[in-house]
Amino acid sequence: MVFATTASLLKAVVVNPGGQSFMGEVVGTAMSKTIKVRVPKVKIHPVVQKPAISHKTFFAHDAEETCVVGDYVRIDSCRRLSKHKNFVLGEIVKPAARYVDTKGVLHTQKAPGVGEIDKLQKLKERKGLDHM
Repeated sequence: MVFATTASLLKAVVVNPGGQSFMGEVVGTAMSKTIKVRVPKVKIHPVVQKPAISHKTFFAHDAEETCVVGDYVRIDSCRRLSKHKNFVLGEIVKPAARYVDTKGVLHTQKAPGVGEIDKLQKLKERKGLDHM
């Protein structure tokens, strides 16, 4: 009979085979080895009988820190990892568009502030304010 050390048991993150699994978009990667995933939930509004989309945010464990903001991912339930983390990254279903600028900084399409200059330029062209 072989016994594993407690250190090796703590490193292993076991996914619950019958547990929950959600698909959502990564909205935050500011914490180390943690991602914030926004999961949409569609339900019928009781009065108007139309679909209403609500969202819930989950924290998930990303051991290799491979996710960036804008990725569409699957998260699987696991044992409790911290006060707020009960999920682990299952897979990246659809990666966000990534590019490196001239300074060597990695950007994604969904990163804040990216593309704002292009939007302003397009607005000026539409309004006829190119000469300013």
